[in-house]
Amino acid sequence: MKKLGVSLLLLVLSIILLSACNSENEAEAETDNNSGSKKITLWYWNRGLDESVLEKVKEEFPDIQLDLQKLPPGKDYKTKLTALLTSKPGKDSPDLVLMNIWLSEYLPYSEKFLNLYDYNGKDIEQNYPAWKVQQGVSGDGKTMIAVPVDTAPTGLFYREDIFKDAGIASSPEELSDKVKSWDNYVSVLQELKDKKGVYAESSMKDVFSKQINKLDKRYFDADNKFIGDQEHIKQEWDKAISLGKDGLVLGNIEELTQEWNAALINGEIVGYDGPVWAKDIIIDTAPALSGKWKVSRSPVADGNDGGSFLSVLKSSKNPEIAVKIAEFINNEENQVTSYKNMSLFPAHNKALANTELGQSEEYFGGQNTSEVFVESAKNVKEAFRGTKETIVSTAFRDELDLVATENKDPEKAWQDALDKIARDLSM
Repeated sequence: MKKLGVSLLLLVLSIILLSACNSENEAEAETDNNSGSKKITLWYWNRGLDESVLEKVKEEFPDIQLDLQKLPPGKDYKTKLTALLTSKPGKDSPDLVLMNIWLSEYLPYSEKFLNLYDYNGKDIEQNYPAWKVQQGVSGDGKTMIAVPVDTAPTGLFYREDIFKDAGIASSPEELSDKVKSWDNYVSVLQELKDKKGVYAESSMKDVFSKQINKLDKRYFDADNKFIGDQEHIKQEWDKAISLGKDGLVLGNIEELTQEWNAALINGEIVGYDGPVWAKDIIIDTAPALSGKWKVSRSPVADGNDGGSFLSVLKSSKNPEIAVKIAEFINNEENQVTSYKNMSLFPAHNKALANTELGQSEEYFGGQNTSEVFVESAKNVKEAFRGTKETIVSTAFRDELDLVATENKDPEKAWQDALDKIARDLSM
């Protein structure tokens, strides 16, 4: 009886505590209502969004209490986002979350996001390139989980002085025409090596990844079925192997690393098929080379390497307002502002056509490089990104590393990559 009495007492205390907590939450919600202020919490990372645009949000939505939470980027951000999506929403859960090109990894959690097709999504998607919108849409096309923030179209950064001396091209337009096919691009790489002893590619694995970013289908189909063992991927593998075999890559130097930066400064690397956001990296890395670099269209086809999105969580207490804020941050005017302030290259179609986007750039010899990247952004191919792209990409790149560093047989490396992918995808 004594034991039963204690249990009853604990039960009563629990009920009292629970009631107290509920009363506290209700009181807090009531306080928000009384103040006329609705709270919207936004997760982002440093330089992921333009702070001046976020200040404009407060002016545009004066009745909203905007809680801006800047989190550590990269792996830490994804870990926290994953924890959020795999747990029950709490009182402090965000309404809006920034996501990068890796948002496809979160499509399996699409039920945790607001389906923007229920919130004017068909009109929203008309404002952005189809290939960009498609990255935030489920494979069956029924769920749109994100508004595009910025894009990362590619171009061929190159040393104009070296290319001229080698008799390859005297203008970005001439070089764009010259590298439209893979065979012609290989010829250019061969000329650079033969005539100047320099390179525009630094590793087979980066050649492979960049070519994948130009395709209209990647490692998975719209049903998220693995197709990375098919001919369209094997062809790109063989192209990368061929460049390595012919000595047309500098070594096994990963792009944008310190070693790559050093090769850029000492003139071993004179070309780079890379995204628009790398422009600032090149300027910061080699300021003494100001005026010597130009940008042409990417070899073979335009690609995209990066770009972010803004999503609304289904748990938001104010979903309509959260969607309007996402649209406001990414309207034409604010995306142009974000590009000017933060080099976040626009995704909005009208922003891409805005004349304020382009200007003469001293580092690039007075060239308006935006013209190149705008055309690139318009021509990136739609390609479904699977939910486990990282597993596949890592396996292929690791095996290309072994081909480069241990002279591993390329065909065995290809098969070993496929075997590892099969194991990892089955887990």
